[in-house]
Amino acid sequence: MTAAIRLMAASSLAWLLIAGSPAQAALMACSASGTSYSLSDAAAKACTTGNDTNQIDANYSLFGMTGWVLSDKNDGPDGDGVIEFLTAPVNGSKSGNWAIDTLAGLSNIVITLKAGNGFGAFLLDLSVNDPLSGRWATDKNLSHASIYYNGQPTTKVPEPSTLALVGLGLLGLGMARRRAHK
Repeated sequence: MTAAIRLMAASSLAWLLIAGSPAQAALMACSASGTSYSLSDAAAKACTTGNDTNQIDANYSLFGMTGWVLSDKNDGPDGDGVIEFLTAPVNGSKSGNWAIDTLAGLSNIVITLKAGNGFGAFLLDLSVNDPLSGRWATDKNLSHASIYYNGQPTTKVPEPSTLALVGLGLLGLGMARRRAHK
């Protein structure tokens, strides 16, 4: 009888661990203009002809939303830098890893892969164990990869003028303390 109770307890524990763990996103794949694209840790996909950096802007509808902002592009200084590649897809290759530095408090983040005459756009699945990294692939050499986001970031990077004001304030406090000790 105790063996049966142990077996039931072990299977219940295994079920709880499986049910309570975050979902694992399947590899998403799509194709456009004769090119296939895939990205792990994606919740949705959209593949189309053209060039993402020439098409996706605040007015472009992607995943039923407009207001997209270019944050980073692996082959240039493009974007506002709110989210950046830590491990960027390598241009000219057909597969590899990707990693980004932050979610910036956003729930709509897209990674695009441009190869051939089209691009694949993948909405990141934030429910996976590690939504900040994954794998990518395409059957043609990659031209570039980009990150877009939709919404207002909650983790903001301080502007240079703000940093300068903080620095001046600290300098003033240091000088006041020095005078007080004299």
